[in-house]
Amino acid sequence: MKNNFDEYKKAIITRYEEEKMGKFSDLLLDPTPANLKRLCLLISEDEMRFSDLAIFRHFFSFKSDDDIARWIKNFDTEKFKPLSTFLKLGTNLKDYRSANLIAVLVDFKQRPYTKFLETYCSLDIGNPKVEDVNKDIPNRKHFAERMAISKPVEDNYQLVVKSPLSKRLMLTLVFFAAIFFLAFVLKDVFDDKCMIWKGDHYERIDCEDSRAYGEKSYDNIIALNKDVLENFRKIEVCDTTTFFINDRPMVWYIKQNGKCEFFSYNGVHPITRKPLKPITKHMVEKHIMKVHSKKK
Repeated sequence: MKNNFDEYKKAIITRYEEEKMGKFSDLLLDPTPANLKRLCLLISEDEMRFSDLAIFRHFFSFKSDDDIARWIKNFDTEKFKPLSTFLKLGTNLKDYRSANLIAVLVDFKQRPYTKFLETYCSLDIGNPKVEDVNKDIPNRKHFAERMAISKPVEDNYQLVVKSPLSKRLMLTLVFFAAIFFLAFVLKDVFDDKCMIWKGDHYERIDCEDSRAYGEKSYDNIIALNKDVLENFRKIEVCDTTTFFINDRPMVWYIKQNGKCEFFSYNGVHPITRKPLKPITKHMVEKHIMKVHSKKK
């Protein structure tokens, strides 16, 4: 018999694998206790739905909603360690409050656990519903309206019942829906599902393409991610580069062998796979602008 809480945790881990390359990838790619605490602070700054606020209240044990940020800042960072090891190593997590908090951090839609149970248990086909034997039997008028039976026509002493228009229409719609679904599935099956780093950008590639084996950087072939494919570029920065929009970083960087490399999207370095860092105002003012002012 399946353990529902284990299934809940598995679903959260699956969502984490998707979300760690998303909006908060700079914190989720390396989910240390300190990074998880910072992410809680960031989420608390936005307007939270009631159920998420309850999850935060149960985990951090704060009483007033006005004290959320203060409680999180003063919360013992070490208490995030079980959450961190759960995301990194898939270790067991016995605390429902911790699982619900992680569900908020990775934006798992079927949260909290009670909501997951409603959906998960409703799919259990082992307990079919029993028909209500006391239900009223529909009368003839009801059947005539529901089935739209046309008037029988005599043809050589045989009765021929015409097919209802609504039934034919429904069959037509089902047919076309099946065609569209099949086309979508085939496109997904035969479409390229990998991409490879080419100098300063990713290019779509067939995972089984034999040409890939001739690339020196074959190890850098990764699963297709359309957001990364379309937005991730290695860029050169200067004093006219837009580094921030509404105080949110628009450039990410990594320093290797004493040299900085800059990228237009968050994530990891395409060669070393090390996580990129968001640009900071300090770095822009003290390093980038300073270097370019000397060149002038």
